[in-house]
Amino acid sequence: MTAPQFYYPPDYRHLDPRVRTEHVRIHAQDGMPLTGTFYFPPDVEPDTAVLVMHPRGDFSRHYVAPHLALAGYAVFGCTTRHLHNDADALHEKLLFDVAAAMVHLRDRGYRKVVMLGNSGGGSLFAFYLAEASKPAAERLRQAPSGDPVDLASLDMPMPRAFVLLAAHPGEGRFLLERLDPSIVDEAEPGMTDPRLDMYDPRNGYVPMARGPSRYAAAFLEEFRAAQAARCARLDRRCLEWCEESRYFRARIKAQGESASVEDRQFAQRRGLTRRYMIIYRTLADPRYLDPTIDPSDRPLGSVFAHGGRDPVAANYGDGLARTMSARGWLSTWSGLASNARLDRNLPHVTVPTLILYPQADTEIYPSEQSAFLAALGSADKSLVVVKGVDHYFFSLAGERDGREAVCLDHLVPWLREKVPS
Repeated sequence: MTAPQFYYPPDYRHLDPRVRTEHVRIHAQDGMPLTGTFYFPPDVEPDTAVLVMHPRGDFSRHYVAPHLALAGYAVFGCTTRHLHNDADALHEKLLFDVAAAMVHLRDRGYRKVVMLGNSGGGSLFAFYLAEASKPAAERLRQAPSGDPVDLASLDMPMPRAFVLLAAHPGEGRFLLERLDPSIVDEAEPGMTDPRLDMYDPRNGYVPMARGPSRYAAAFLEEFRAAQAARCARLDRRCLEWCEESRYFRARIKAQGESASVEDRQFAQRRGLTRRYMIIYRTLADPRYLDPTIDPSDRPLGSVFAHGGRDPVAANYGDGLARTMSARGWLSTWSGLASNARLDRNLPHVTVPTLILYPQADTEIYPSEQSAFLAALGSADKSLVVVKGVDHYFFSLAGERDGREAVCLDHLVPWLREKVPS
């Protein structure tokens, strides 16, 4: 019996046999092993490499790879230490992985490297660029949880150019605008405050199968404020847990051998415990169902509500960031605490930058992309709006392959202009 075929959305569907590949293993500076796949042109050894990474996604088979390789570029799709599981992810530690990939490319002799930040890879790379642009002594020394992270010790090569491909504002900022503010008790996911429920017909909700919803401006203002308040509550809980753990670790050190066995054991266990929380209902964004909010060509719904379901199903079912450690939440999925935010980091990006925005994307919006363009510190920057394609650059009209089109019509010409061979 043949196993059913499942395609990871960012994967290419077909690899031209002329494209050469190589699988490699590298190590981050702290010893963490990473893997990656190179894609090379058929007959030439390029001097320019394009790097693609994601905080937790596998970009080793990214859809740009075949097109860019056939256009004459090397492509390196590298994993991170939190592949497919970011429950304890520190974005600050992920910069060790990005640095390892950049050093590997430099050591292989690539004179020019382009960072291509797709989706969550955009905020990851912007965070790297912001820290790499600083003198080593001024780089971050700890994560939002207080965990030490010595970015000053990293060798952080700079790329020649940067591409934001269907990039969102950062995983934390992304989730902030999807946290369901109507949840009453984090431990009781079914309890709801109807006043803040975007899935309550009294607030303008219409089931997706029947057409668009309409939310009043006053409701949206209160809704967004309540989302930030929920995030702040989760942050406070996580910070308290992290502080408790630090307190007991310090207590062990301060007491030394003077403490009783029982005291030492108690403090040690409390200091070692890494607390986790379950975050329910993380798919509540009125833009999913009301197309008049930040209008674009997007259809109703969300890519996270698989199979064309109403997002209410995914909000109560699958969701995002469901299980997180306290420190992982603060660093990765907190829209208030995370350092991996484009609004904070793009002003530090000074290399030539291209923003490619798929206008039928249900997850990112025109106003965000315009804000990214304005925030960029680079004098050489541009925004290209690509019509009729979704978050993964699939064509909604079933015409020319949207992935091939964005690479050949926009990405390759820009690369040849900004990073000539």
